[in-house]
Amino acid sequence: MVKKNIKFISIILLISLITGLTLGYLIQNEYGISDFNKKNDSCNIRKPNRNEYITEYIIPQPCSAPIAITVDEQNIIWFIENNFSKLVSFNPESEIFTEFVIKTESVSGVESWSLISIKEDLWFTDHKNNMIWKFNKEEKSFSNFIIPTKGSYPVQIINDSKNNIWVSEIFGNKIAKLDINKISINTSKGIKEIEPPIKLDLLGGISIDSNDKIWFTILTWPVEGKIISFMEKTNEFQIFELPKEITSPVGIAIKNDLIWISDHGSSQFVLFDLKNNTFTKFSTSSSTSQFSTTLPYWNKFDSKGNMWFNVHQANTIAKFDVKKAILIEYDIPTRNKNWGNISNALQFDIDKNDNIWFTEWTENKIAFLDSSKDIPFSIESSTREIQIQPNSKSNFILKVETKGTRNIDFIASGTFSNNGKLQNITVEFDHDKKTISGKKYINVIIHADEKLNKGEYTLMISARNEPLTISIPIKLVVI
Repeated sequence: MVKKNIKFISIILLISLITGLTLGYLIQNEYGISDFNKKNDSCNIRKPNRNEYITEYIIPQPCSAPIAITVDEQNIIWFIENNFSKLVSFNPESEIFTEFVIKTESVSGVESWSLISIKEDLWFTDHKNNMIWKFNKEEKSFSNFIIPTKGSYPVQIINDSKNNIWVSEIFGNKIAKLDINKISINTSKGIKEIEPPIKLDLLGGISIDSNDKIWFTILTWPVEGKIISFMEKTNEFQIFELPKEITSPVGIAIKNDLIWISDHGSSQFVLFDLKNNTFTKFSTSSSTSQFSTTLPYWNKFDSKGNMWFNVHQANTIAKFDVKKAILIEYDIPTRNKNWGNISNALQFDIDKNDNIWFTEWTENKIAFLDSSKDIPFSIESSTREIQIQPNSKSNFILKVETKGTRNIDFIASGTFSNNGKLQNITVEFDHDKKTISGKKYINVIIHADEKLNKGEYTLMISARNEPLTISIPIKLVVI
C-alpha cells in the first residue's frame, strides 16, 4: 500500500509539473491529462476569440486535447490530438485542417508533448506507448521506435546538427539519442540512453548549443533544481547548481553562452551566463488569472535573438528582448473560468516570420500571435540599478510614451517571493491619472522594510494596457 501511495503521489507531482494545474484539479482528474473533459466543462462548446495580437482557430475535432505543435519549413502548422491519436496539419493561408490517424500494425493510441520538423519528416514523443514516432510527409507514413527504459515518459524532443534525435525522459531520468542511421522500426535498435551522474526525482527540458553540447534540467520539486550539460564526443558531464529558490526548472534555451531557464513552480525565469558563471533571476508581471503564481514554461529563441516563453497560469505568451532587457506579455483572449481563467497554452513554436503558434489544451484550439504588430506604448526608467538600505526609501523616474491615448495600470513584481509579489518592500507610482497621452514622467518611490534581507533582487516595473503588459527589470541591491 505504501509503495502504491508513493507511486500515486509521484504521478500527481509529475502532472502538476507538466500541466501546472492545482492539486484540486488533479484530484478531480486522476485518470490522466487527456481526460480533462471529465470535468464539469463541456469541451464541445468552444468559440474562437481574438484580440489585436492573437487569433484563435477552433479544431474541427471536438475535445481533441492538443499539446505538441510545430511549424515546418513551408510554414505549415502541425499538432497532435491527444484524445484521438491524430496528427493534424493546418494551412494558415487556406485555413484548412487535415488529419492523419497515428498508428502502425502494432501500435495505436498516441499521446504527445513534443513535435519537431526536420526536412520531409516530423518527429514526436509518445509518453503513452514509451516511443518516438516519425511521420514522412511525402509518403504519409508513420514509423515508431521504442525507448529502452519502460515508463520513461519522453517529454521533449530536439535534433542536433546531424539531425540525430535527442529526447528527455521525465521518469526515466535519462536522455536518449536516436541515431538516424541505425534506428530500426518498432525496436530499440539505434537508441542510446545516457544517465546523468546524479539522480533527482525528475528530468525536465532539453536543449542543444552550437557545439552540439546537450543541456537539460533535473529536479526534485520543491527541494532543488540543477542544470546538466553533456558532451557526447568526450562523454563528459558538467553539473551546475541553480539558485536555491529555483526548484522546478523545465524550459531551457541557449544562445550566445546565455542559458535561460523557466521555473515551472514559481513566477520566475532565470539567466545563467556561462562566461562568468552568474545567475540573474527575473519575474513575470503579476497574474490576472485566478492563480497567483504564473508558472513560466517552455522557451525558444526567434531569429532576432528574442527569448519567447509561454506563461501557463498567467495565460500569456511572453517575449523577453535580451538586448534591451524588456519583457512583453501578450494576453491570450480565451479565459476559461472552470480552469482558473486560463486556456492551458502548454506548447508553442515560432514560424519563419517570428510569429508564435500555440495550442490551448482544454479549449480545443490552436492560436496565432502576430509579433509584427505595433506596440502602442513604451516605458523606460532613469536607472536600471538601485542600491538601498533596509528601512529606507529610494526613487527613480519612469518615462511612459504612448501612441494616442491609453489607459495604463502601473504594477510592480519581483524576485522577493516565489509568486513574484513584493515582500518587505513597497512601490508607489506618483501618478494620479490612469489615462496617458503622449509622453509622461512618473516618480517611482521604493520603500524598503527593515525586514528586507541584504542581497540582490530584480524589481520588475510594469505598465499594463490590455492585452499587453510591458515590464523592465531593475537590479535592486540591498546593502
